[in-house]
Amino acid sequence: MEPLDEISGEMVTLLNFHIHSVLQATSDPVQQLAEADAACVYYQAVGICELLLDAEVDGFFHQLIRSAQTRHWVLERGAKLNPPPLKLLKASNARGLHAALAANQWELARQLARVSRTTCSDGTEYEDDFLAAHFLHRYVLDAPQDELRAILDRFEAVLEGGTNPRLDLGRQLLARDAAGCAQAFADLIEERSAKLKKMKRESIYATDSLFVPQSSIYLEGLAWLRILERAEIPTEPEYAFCPSLARQTRYAAFQVTTFPSVPLP
Repeated sequence: MEPLDEISGEMVTLLNFHIHSVLQATSDPVQQLAEADAACVYYQAVGICELLLDAEVDGFFHQLIRSAQTRHWVLERGAKLNPPPLKLLKASNARGLHAALAANQWELARQLARVSRTTCSDGTEYEDDFLAAHFLHRYVLDAPQDELRAILDRFEAVLEGGTNPRLDLGRQLLARDAAGCAQAFADLIEERSAKLKKMKRESIYATDSLFVPQSSIYLEGLAWLRILERAEIPTEPEYAFCPSLARQTRYAAFQVTTFPSVPLP
């Protein structure tokens, strides 16, 4: 695998390519949305590389914000198309939400939740994946506890006796059970570790440069830690894939400099 500084340069090049493609593909709105969705991924990768290479906290969080804003751009415009491109709009594509929460930008997370789909997109996503994301969308919008429990009940039914740490996290979060949350989050990190090990053994994706930043920092884990902290549930200062450097609460004010050129709410 290439050195990290070379990978970082590659991520910047690919990010700029996809942003350019968004701005050029005005005659093909679906392709434009696909390019923007890819930019959402590469914003995160660039931010992670900045954090890993230079401990650049400001750059890391600013790129997460741009990623979340780009996902909001996709969702808003995609919903206006007929038919809507469900593969791009599916709720289980929660990377933008995870980025907003990891950056501690709760109003941005709520904006994303408001424009996210509220039904499972048949043929494009598994219902358990949909429900995991849908729970977070409704949670950040302060949905009633009964509604949130109903989502988790359906989640449990869909699993048909299987387990999922996101279900356990949701249950323990609503119960405000600190020990239960700690165990469920540990299970989430263990699931992540096992998935990455399997990918390294079996998937050609593990040879892609994008795998390096995405396997180093776990944005879904960071998002859950923000949720737990906001609920005043104790967490540890360090976790695998979720280092304290990526959990700072203070960073420089966000500046609008590039696509989608939107100020923070």
